[in-house]
Amino acid sequence: MKIVKNMLAAISLKSEFSARRNKLYRIAYSWCHDAALADDLAQEAIYKAIKNAAKLRDVGTLDAWLYRILFNCWQDYLRVKGRNVEFVEMHDDAQLEHAESYQQSQIVDRVRTSIEQLPMPLREVVTLADFAGFSYAEIAEIIDVPVGTVMSRLFRARKNLKHQLLDFGSDELVEFKLRRVK
Repeated sequence: MKIVKNMLAAISLKSEFSARRNKLYRIAYSWCHDAALADDLAQEAIYKAIKNAAKLRDVGTLDAWLYRILFNCWQDYLRVKGRNVEFVEMHDDAQLEHAESYQQSQIVDRVRTSIEQLPMPLREVVTLADFAGFSYAEIAEIIDVPVGTVMSRLFRARKNLKHQLLDFGSDELVEFKLRRVK
């Protein structure tokens, strides 16, 4: 009976999981900077979620539950490898036709580079808050730390990013301000 219940729960949640796969991939990629590894992490997280779908108590917390699984997969990977993740410089191969889109891509590249230079705990919190849009409480639940720790890590990450971005020496970035996201 339990197997049937698990299968029914997995089937009903399968479309929910597949709808969130790209978002899981983007967050995993922001952590590891490796397309293949990010794909593996997202796939493993979805596999574990489907396998344990019956354990989900409240469908309203599906996103936090999925990201907690993804975070656990990431921590397992780091523990098994026992090494720091290498950072790979990202290049956009698309041809930029307009000066405005070129400037926008320069800003995006600077932000990505700055985020890559953050220590992993700060990078994890800032990507969950600013890229995935989770609240402090949800982030605390996902990475299993107190809310105050999330707040202090996010503060330090944003302060570090602001300092790095302003240190690029561009007069254009002096007006650039990081916005606060809950």
